[in-house]
Amino acid sequence: MSETIPARLVDSAITDAEKLIAAAATVGPRPIRHDDWDSVMERALIRPPSPWRHAIPFALSLAVGIAVVLVLRPAPPPAPRPAELVATAGAKWTHVAPDEVSLQSGRLAVSKPGEAPLRVQTPDAVLETMKSRFLAEVTSNGTTVVVEEGEVVVRTRSERHVVRAGESFTWPPPPVIPQQLLDTPTASGSPCAPGAEHLTCLSAEANGDGLDAQAALYELGALQVRNGDRSGALATWQRSLDRFPAGVLEPEVRIARLVELVRARKIADAIAEAKAFEVAFPGDARVGDVQRLRVSLER
Repeated sequence: MSETIPARLVDSAITDAEKLIAAAATVGPRPIRHDDWDSVMERALIRPPSPWRHAIPFALSLAVGIAVVLVLRPAPPPAPRPAELVATAGAKWTHVAPDEVSLQSGRLAVSKPGEAPLRVQTPDAVLETMKSRFLAEVTSNGTTVVVEEGEVVVRTRSERHVVRAGESFTWPPPPVIPQQLLDTPTASGSPCAPGAEHLTCLSAEANGDGLDAQAALYELGALQVRNGDRSGALATWQRSLDRFPAGVLEPEVRIARLVELVRARKIADAIAEAKAFEVAFPGDARVGDVQRLRVSLER
């Protein structure tokens, strides 16, 4: 029985793939030479090269590269030297940042200037400086800065001040004293004549009684103010008030004390002195100025 060839195989065109398959089928197997079998087996038993054979050289190269980078990289610049701070006993201050401190009360001094900027916060202002020596003091009356070297910038809520070497600055500024309170008499009829022995004479006269002693105490205090001894003057006038309550010169003594207390920024004592004057001498021509000064101190 004859084999029937499908029409599809006869009629359809032979493709390139089929031609390639037909050509490959005509290639016979290659005979293996028996005398070469050992070399074939040797090649079959050889291991393929391991992918790890490149790992060690790569790791060594990487280590050398890292070492070169670390050696050749420039070292970072040293941190700027901070200022050396010295606080007095009882001062209340803290570091709030590496370059910033807060001073609440007492004295804080820069004994050795630093290379880094420094900020000092106080209840009244902010002090900014670099490479300078200064003293900052905070009291109930404000912040005072005394600059010895360089300069310090004082910033308040509304103003900016530059304080240079040899200068001092206080914030807030003292209240303005009315001129009428400054025009107090400088002499009151003391028997002591001006001269080299004036202070000795006044001190001796002040130990007496009556109007001459009152006049001597008043003039002695005024002389101490002119000589720069404000605390001594305040003590002398207080002695006058203690020895001669309701004395003839009490109004002048109280006005003089009030003015010097304001200048010394002893605000609480100045307010008390002003109130005492207002109560004792409501009809005095200067009572209005005393009241206005007191109100400004109480703000």
